[in-house]
Amino acid sequence: MMSVSMRLATIVFAGFLAAAGPAMARDDAPPAPNLLVIVVDDLGWAGVGFHASSMPTPNLDRLAKEGTELDRFYAYPVCSPTRAALLTGKMPRRFGIVNPLNGQDRGVPAGEVTLPSVLHDAGYTTALVGKWHLGTASSPQKAGFDHFYGFLSASTDYYKHTAKNGRLDWQRDGKSVEEEGYSTYLLADEAVRQIKARDAKKPFYIQLNLNAPHDPLAAPAELVEKRGLYKAVVEAMDIGIGRVLDALDAEKLRENTLVVFLSDNGASRAEGGSNAPMRGGKGSVYEGGIHVPAVVRWTGKLAAGAHLAQPMCVQDLLPTLAEAAGAKLPEAAKLDGASQWPAIASGKAVERAPFVIASFDNAVFDGGWKLILLEGGTRALYNLASDPSERNDVAKDNPEIVARLAAKAEAATKDLPAITAKRDAPAKQGGRARPPQNTR
Repeated sequence: MMSVSMRLATIVFAGFLAAAGPAMARDDAPPAPNLLVIVVDDLGWAGVGFHASSMPTPNLDRLAKEGTELDRFYAYPVCSPTRAALLTGKMPRRFGIVNPLNGQDRGVPAGEVTLPSVLHDAGYTTALVGKWHLGTASSPQKAGFDHFYGFLSASTDYYKHTAKNGRLDWQRDGKSVEEEGYSTYLLADEAVRQIKARDAKKPFYIQLNLNAPHDPLAAPAELVEKRGLYKAVVEAMDIGIGRVLDALDAEKLRENTLVVFLSDNGASRAEGGSNAPMRGGKGSVYEGGIHVPAVVRWTGKLAAGAHLAQPMCVQDLLPTLAEAAGAKLPEAAKLDGASQWPAIASGKAVERAPFVIASFDNAVFDGGWKLILLEGGTRALYNLASDPSERNDVAKDNPEIVARLAAKAEAATKDLPAITAKRDAPAKQGGRARPPQNTR
């Protein structure tokens, strides 16, 4: 018979394993996957080769062939809201975030439950490489990232690494650094360093937020001469992503790394991007503004060369990736997003509750139906299954559906604070034209 002391030791050890979290390897459980999330800036639906053959993105095209394309993935109309939703799993209007944040805007409050903090508590090492743009109330390190390399503001000069005010905006773990080089390549190379220097005993979460192809556009001269400015920026972006994916292969991490790729919003057409065949662009809740290219790859676990029609949005990523990692959400976490891991893991669409993209204008999604609620009270209903380009408003023919989805939007947004900000005019028009920047 087992002695009392032996039984006590067994109970203590079992409790230790439970407390250690999913990231601690056990003989009877697979190791938690590494997570690499790649977010690009202002890349439209037609900005990738697997949607538009003229776009020079062979590495992303390869990623799509090796993974599953998320055919109905939604972001917010502009960058800061998308990033806030990804970080917190909540509608960014809860924090008053509807425009790109500027200057001393507070942004995401300190102390929020975040994706990196959840993963950190589960035993992950965490790093943010690239763009923050989530305000001054918190910082990458306070938001759960062990390491930060990149810039804080909306955009950076690709070579000077300065913000729009001309000041240096480039740092490593809170300290400004002056470095030479093209920002896309510097950020990609930092992600590679993080992969190579990882603690092999722990899984990692790396979020790579590239500034490409956001303005002010600039690219290496040899690419500009070959492609023209906009496509050169996109090609350089793809080259950088290729370096990171190659590093995973070199380190033999492909089969235990879940890769997620997405754009933060639709393209600014004034800069040369395209959202064809969708309507609208950056700053809009029409498909061209929020329906973005997205891919997931986990070799050996997820289907290759597949398409998933599951409707999902960026605020779903926190619970989705937490479930994929086996990480528990804090009991205090009250998320707007819902885990879509069952659909991703099975490769089959599953029923989900309607969800809302809430900004100045709101968009409500329920299966193939989409209701747009514009400022001023205008309502438009689209059947995306038969009309993905939103050419035919069928609201008058379907008053019951309009009423039902409008009620869903009201219920989802009733507790959100009133919008006090003014709509950003350039965003409303899909971005303003800017003169091309110098190339190097």
